Amino acid sequence: MFPAMGKRITSSSNPQNNSPHETLHASEGKGSYCLNLDHWAQSWAGFPKLDVPVGEKIVEEFKPFLQALGDAGYSKKTLKRYADFLWALGGEVIRHVNEEPADRKLPARELLLRHIDETGGPYWPHAYNVRDRNAFNSACRRLYRFMTTGVLSRPTTKREEP
Repeated sequence: MFPAMGKRITSSSNPQNNSPHETLHASEGKGSYCLNLDHWAQSWAGFPKLDVPVGEKIVEEFKPFLQALGDAGYSKKTLKRYADFLWALGGEVIRHVNEEPADRKLPARELLLRHIDETGGPYWPHAYNVRDRNAFNSACRRLYRFMTTGVLSRPTTKREEP
């Protein structure tokens, strides 16, 4: 759990919880996972009328990546970690568009690619420690590779796995 995320849900049966996470569950066989991302955009919104539409488009860019991870056979725990880091990335991107309103008009893909690259992601002030920061950067690098090549490559070292 990261400070910016609040309380983590361990069961999707609690509708009263406003956490940005839901439990991952298998939907149709091995590797097919669902993750309720519908409330992420609202959780990032400082200015709901402006931020939610941008956040919803960002979430749509995350979905193919998360699906590819699930289809590749990653464990539920690993998928949750990636989801945690993507949620943090989305929050940082929304924070940025509030500082640079002109970027709000950019397509979500371009907006994300302005914040991630082969070295990682934006500064994440809510990382607990260097290990979390490195794992966040690793997840951002994997998302970048996926977005630019369409291929989900396995990390070359154990360290790169968030």
